[in-house]
This record gives sequence, structure tokens and C-alpha cells, in this order.
Amino acid sequence: MDGQPNYLKFVVKFIFDTFQEFEREVASELGGSYSLKATIEEFKRLTRANLQLAKWAEAGHVPSFDEYLKVAGIEIAVDFTLFGILVAMKDICKEEAVAWLKCRNKLAILMHTVGRVRNDIFGLKDDMSRGYVTNSINCYKKQYGVTEEEAIRKLHEIVADAHKMINEELLKPINVPRKVLNAMATCGRMVFVSYETDDQYTRPGGKFKNDITSMYLDL
Repeated sequence: MDGQPNYLKFVVKFIFDTFQEFEREVASELGGSYSLKATIEEFKRLTRANLQLAKWAEAGHVPSFDEYLKVAGIEIAVDFTLFGILVAMKDICKEEAVAWLKCRNKLAILMHTVGRVRNDIFGLKDDMSRGYVTNSINCYKKQYGVTEEEAIRKLHEIVADAHKMINEELLKPINVPRKVLNAMATCGRMVFVSYETDDQYTRPGGKFKNDITSMYLDL
């Protein structure tokens, strides 16, 4: 902790406190310790992905789109969020649900693809202004030899196709409680709203602010 800059100390402490709360609340339940361990493993996976992206950015490296998505899809933290949701759910068989999620099922992959690609599309100008060239658009241009405009158009098509496949996957029977799928659907809606018209995390003052206000203040 002492080696972290001040703005990161709060973040690191918040993460540690959150995991300690998970442990206190659910580790004693059936399957709780298993799901908590799996979530910590997923956090390590997320951290490794962040580190890899940082190395690429520092070197100005542009990998292929497929290689990039394997790493940057993890970094968007959809999988990690889903693991955290499962830990907090008290009335499901966590071991069964977590094992299903750990297999990197198609539904989770589609969701983090949507989040990553839309984040990169709306954040392209910010990324390029900072000299950050490692993003979906540049990687797609490199792999397929197309223009920026063509790459963005194709990436929008990938997102649209992914949304259709997500809907199909949500309708399929699975061997885990339906509540797990409901949680994944909610997470998918969160991704969609966050990047519906812009990168709402970076610029939350417009539609995103209105959405939050309508939920918590304008009751």
C-alpha cells in the first residue's frame, strides 16, 4: 500500500474492504468459500490483463484484434463483476454457478466483447490524444487492413451481432439457477446503458447523470 500513489490507495483499500466484507457475509455459507476463492482468482486475472495492456500501451504496440480482445475483454471487468454478484447471492448453489462461469461460457465472452468494443469506439479520441494506440479500432485496422471508418462500421456490426447472440443465450436452458442468468442479463443492461451513446464512465454528466438521478432522486 505504501508504494501506491495517493489516488490509488483509496481504490486498493476499497477493494480489500469489499473482499473482507464478502468473506464475513458469505464465506460461512454452503459454497461461499469456494465462490470467494474463485472471485479472488478472477481479480488476479483482471490485474494481469491490466498489466498486459499497460505494457502494450507503454511500448505503443498494436496487437491483432483477436489477441487484443482476449486480454482487453478481461480488462473491461464484466467477468469480475459477475463473480462478485454470485458471491453476494445467498440463495443459489454458488459452486455450481461459479464453475459454470469459470468455463468462460459464450454468454460472458459476448458481454465483455460488447463492453470492450463500445468503450473503445467512444473513447477513441481520448485514447489517441494521450498517445494510447492500443484499442479495438487500431487493432482491427491492423489485422484486416481497413480504414478507421471501415473498422468502426465493422465493430458496430460485431456489437449488434453480439447483442442478438446474447439474447439467444439467455433463452437457452442451463444447469444453473435462472437467477444467475437474470444477474447476467442485468449486468448486460448495465454495459449497454453505460455505452449507449458515449463513454458514460469518462463523461457521466449527460444522459448517465439523468439516468442515475431518475433512479435515486426523482422518486
